[in-house]
Order: sequence, then C-alpha cells, then structure tokens
Amino acid sequence: MFGFGGWQTGTATVVARRLLKEWRSAHTEHSRGMKRRKFEFILDVHPDDGSPRFRATCKDSVFDPVQGDTVPVLCKPTSEKVKLDAGRLLPGDRKAPRRSAAEDARWQRMKSDEPGSTPP
Repeated sequence: MFGFGGWQTGTATVVARRLLKEWRSAHTEHSRGMKRRKFEFILDVHPDDGSPRFRATCKDSVFDPVQGDTVPVLCKPTSEKVKLDAGRLLPGDRKAPRRSAAEDARWQRMKSDEPGSTPP
C-alpha cells in the first residue's frame, strides 16, 4: 500500500563502481577510527523469482565488491530498485581478499596434508 516490503532476493553482477565519498570515522575510547568509503554501483540484477533481469544503481558503504563480482541483493523488479544484501554474506566475505583458483587449490592441498609436512 505505501511501498513497504516487496523486497525479494536475487543476485547481481557488478558492472562498475565509483567512489563517492571517503572519510575517517571518529577516534573514541571504543573505536580506533577507521577509514570509510561510500561507493555507487551499477548492477545487472537477476531476481530469484524469474522476473526479467534489469540494470540498476545502488550506494553502499559497508560492502565494496569490484567489477565482475556476483553479489546477493534485495530487489523490487517492478520498480527496478536494488540494494546489496549484506545479511546473506558470510562475515568473512566482506573483507576477503580475492584469490585465484590455483591459490585456493594449493590451500586445500596444504589443509589436507599430514601435520608437520612442508608446504608445497
């Protein structure tokens, strides 16, 4: 009735991103003060319900994927609105370095080796 709700899950591919703002948060007794960034993204959105895909923009300062990444989103296909769905990301995914398949395979081999063996 008033536009509340209606968000559904989907995935999106990052087409481009640009830096909108960069700042340092305040240093307090509970926080060290960290550099923060706000990005605007162009996303190719694929709703999970089979609705036609669409291209949209969104802004985010918590999660910063790069061009080509596939990310979980919440979307409204009828109004073509989209936002990144940080709730569906694993906590480590937000800051995880991007590794090649070869690095991942090497890591898995080292993980399954006997204790005390030398790394490959």
